[in-house]
Amino acid sequence: MDAKDRQLLAELVGDARLSNAELARRVGLSPSACLARVRRLERSGVIVGYRAIIGREGSRERLEGWADIRFVDPPPGLVDQFTRLLESAPEVIEAHRIAGNYDYIVRFCAGDIGAWNTFRRNLDSLGCVSQSRFSILVEPLK
Repeated sequence: MDAKDRQLLAELVGDARLSNAELARRVGLSPSACLARVRRLERSGVIVGYRAIIGREGSRERLEGWADIRFVDPPPGLVDQFTRLLESAPEVIEAHRIAGNYDYIVRFCAGDIGAWNTFRRNLDSLGCVSQSRFSILVEPLK
């Protein structure tokens, strides 16, 4: 990856909806060279996707938050079971394995707290001692 690729990525992070012609103009490439670079970045896994970020007013899902989850003495196979639980819960919109006081952070978006309670009961049913902390989004700032 060179400086031009980094410039392309910075522009796309700022506005992923730029047309190829506008992106090419901004980074000083021909449209065909720009498109070839973007496609190469996609194929190589540097760009993994594009998405719309829906504001709270545009979603019927009113409860959003993050759960920090820690497993204590996890039994064999727990990670696979936990991964299946995450994949089966439509309210879970992001999940990451992290280092620190907790093992995972899960971003959650649902209509009410009942969905989180159901997810928590399913988490408890995995058969291991876990600790979780749920933080509710009050107001997005940036």
